[in-house]
Amino acid sequence: MKPLRIAQNFRGRCARILTGDKRAAEILALSLHRLGAETIPMPLVGAGQMVTLPDDLSPATDIVFLDGDLSLPPVWPKQGEGAPCPVVGLVGSEAPSRLRALFQLGAGAFMAKPISAGVVFSSMFLAVNMHNRNAVLQQEVGDLRARRRDRVHVIRAVAHLARIDGITEDDAYAALRREAMRNRVSIEEYCRSLAQTDPQDKGPPAESNKKWRA
Repeated sequence: MKPLRIAQNFRGRCARILTGDKRAAEILALSLHRLGAETIPMPLVGAGQMVTLPDDLSPATDIVFLDGDLSLPPVWPKQGEGAPCPVVGLVGSEAPSRLRALFQLGAGAFMAKPISAGVVFSSMFLAVNMHNRNAVLQQEVGDLRARRRDRVHVIRAVAHLARIDGITEDDAYAALRREAMRNRVSIEEYCRSLAQTDPQDKGPPAESNKKWRA
């Protein structure tokens, strides 16, 4: 995994506090202000009322404090996977169903109720950096899946070049890799571009073979 830059300055963050606990909201708002974060006013959620999750959140600027004692939806709106920004779960009841609901909505840190101002920073630190780490991991997994899908183009290009040049597959792979490096792309990207150029053979054009023999 790429080295992760640890966030520890939360000035400019916009916090959304979704709770029905007025005291908790006030303590959080005051603590966040001291940390340089802005609190966007949200109406208190009534007992038994389903929480409406915001759909305009940014991972770089927003953070949500979400009360697990409320009626929570199972997923975020407009999101296929995970939370759109860091989430801190406010925990009153430690019932597994409550904790599971917060976890499924992407809570990267928990704060026990009644809320204490002394744990706000550490909870934000954990939630923000866990969210950032998960984003990096998801990107890397996506890149690996894309490279795996493109391996078929590498196999076809190697077989094609070995056949038309009468060389071993190892030599064909080395030639393709050298050409990919010359073009400053991965071998998967390079072989995919060859397949798009020559969709019938899925391999390198015959007139280009001479430069690959070098």
